[in-house]
Amino acid sequence: MTTRLVVCLVVSLIIHAVALVQPWSLVVVAGAVRQPSLSIPVRLVDEVGPEDLLRKVEKVPDEIEEVSEGISFETEGEVSADYLELLKAKIFDAWEYPEDAIAGGADGTVRVRFVLDALGSVTEIGVLSGSGHASLDSAALAAVRKAGPFGPFTEDLAGETLNITGSFCYVLD
Repeated sequence: MTTRLVVCLVVSLIIHAVALVQPWSLVVVAGAVRQPSLSIPVRLVDEVGPEDLLRKVEKVPDEIEEVSEGISFETEGEVSADYLELLKAKIFDAWEYPEDAIAGGADGTVRVRFVLDALGSVTEIGVLSGSGHASLDSAALAAVRKAGPFGPFTEDLAGETLNITGSFCYVLD
């Protein structure tokens, strides 16, 4: 009786270990055909580091520097870095390069302004400056809409609304 119990436990442990280690990608559905993806990878743009904030600025630039690739956000008013990182990550996950723009070789930068209410819902949204391609402009707006709501404001945000300007830079390699 104890030998059977020990053998069952050992077999069970082996099966569980294999199930945890073995990748699930080996499960194949009959008739499923994998389509090649036309997606282009995008990445987050690094923000200014703390050491850059401590440097003395000798001259304020006349214009805001253009983002070379990725996305970046500016807020009117103070907001916690955690809330802004959450917002940025959610929008980044929802952001896509439209396939028709890829096929047409379209690239450019879209500047979008949107307003969040205290619950983190998008109440207003619009394009400040377009890329010159309607599909890229629409994709930037769609990413913000799809990513919301972003959750209630943190205690450090004093206002009832938060105005955000985002730059979405589409670059084909």
